[in-house]
Amino acid sequence: MDRINRIIRSRFLVLFLLIAFSCKTDRDSTFQNTKKFQEEYPKFSLKFENQLREIYKERMLFGDVIFAVVDENGLAYSFAINRDILDGKKSSLSNNSPIYIASSTKSFTGTLLKILEQKKILDLNKSLHDYLPQLNYNDSVDTKNITIKNLLNHTHGTFSTSMTWKTAFLGYSGNNKELINDLNTDFIYDPSRKFRYSNVGPIIASMVVENVTRKTWKSEMKDYIFTPLKMENTSTNFSDYNLKDIRPSFTVSKEKGVIEKGFYKEDITMHAAGGIISTVNDLSKWLSANIREDSILLNKTSWSELHTPTTPQDKEYFTYHRTGYSLGWDVAEYQKEKILTRFGNLAGMSFHISLMPDKKIGIIAFSNDNRDYLLPHLMADYAYNLINALPADSIFKSEKPKFDKSFESENEIIYPKDSETLTVSDNYDKIIGTYQNTENWPAISINKKDDYYIFNWGILNGKIYENEEGGYFSNLGVLSRDFKIIKDTLLTGSLIYEKTEE
Repeated sequence: MDRINRIIRSRFLVLFLLIAFSCKTDRDSTFQNTKKFQEEYPKFSLKFENQLREIYKERMLFGDVIFAVVDENGLAYSFAINRDILDGKKSSLSNNSPIYIASSTKSFTGTLLKILEQKKILDLNKSLHDYLPQLNYNDSVDTKNITIKNLLNHTHGTFSTSMTWKTAFLGYSGNNKELINDLNTDFIYDPSRKFRYSNVGPIIASMVVENVTRKTWKSEMKDYIFTPLKMENTSTNFSDYNLKDIRPSFTVSKEKGVIEKGFYKEDITMHAAGGIISTVNDLSKWLSANIREDSILLNKTSWSELHTPTTPQDKEYFTYHRTGYSLGWDVAEYQKEKILTRFGNLAGMSFHISLMPDKKIGIIAFSNDNRDYLLPHLMADYAYNLINALPADSIFKSEKPKFDKSFESENEIIYPKDSETLTVSDNYDKIIGTYQNTENWPAISINKKDDYYIFNWGILNGKIYENEEGGYFSNLGVLSRDFKIIKDTLLTGSLIYEKTEE
């Protein structure tokens, strides 16, 4: 027994030393890379940080701003700021803080499907009919003409409101059969099949993954991307984190300051078009792999196909002229440089990730004050222009008015006053109960808490207010909803709910 214990202790010690050595090697590598960046761009940190501090103070921002520069070797520079840091107080904000990357998830999903194709597990040029025949759009759409590539580049032509809302906001049973039923019965179809950005394609692609591999999109993401890149603090499950550690969204107005803060996702609404939580340290590994087209994930041919437009688009977003879409990246131009971008937004959180392939440089940026959703893009531009030796300050001055305009618009939004809260009374108690929808939308329930009422819709909930039309209103964090109750019927938008028997 003593001999066995000695062997176990010896193996444990070896494992511990290997892990410790690996962590030390990673830290040393990052230190060397950040030192190299500082030597190459000695004025960068001073100019960048002064500019960001000035905006933060000028606009009296709340929440966090996290920023990083990444190159072929990994993290090259990072900076974080919030009110505590600005005031010289201790803050938990760091490169290891969990942040929600929202729609930037789509580039991960596109990469996963490309990996599975390279491994000959599936073929992106095969059809939806081949891989998911149970999805037939009530036999009114020929799914033999919709390829998996069409799903990833948003040229499949289909959309479903119920499926989109359930997966992104409200939750559902967790069974793909429910979503396929929604797609088959509640959809619109554009036969032109022109590029139309939405969550639908990547989510259907994740169903294809499950149908073909018999494993979930979530488990395949971990096996084929997170683990190979050593992204140990990245997950597709909200439940893998302590809620207090995830950087929340802040809803803020000039009139009232912070209206609300929170994180409005659960495991069920973490999906293939917007379902990853990660950290700057982990994301730098992902972005660096894209910059150097690392063979740990894909070969050079597959990387090229992943980063090359598969369909055209002609759109302007902030300062970026988007000319195409690949399998998960917007292909755009900024200051005459090709740039791949993948942004994400939810309830005030704004995430930016981009790379300039020819320059072998990329940016990660995050903020969570709803008024400053353009700030990550503005500061990314400033960083690129500093690095590329362009007149960065002059360009910043010309771009900032777009940020100022959007900030003022968000800052002027009027939110309900406390005096408009629907307070508990015998007259209003009649609205308490559960309401069901015959079209399989999540149930709505109303209950009272303390001296007010709560509107619960799927996984979301919020206080109930009276509106000017004689109905009600609730802010659910990620969205707001007006509704009316006439006798036992609840009406919200075009949806009709009936009160169930107690």
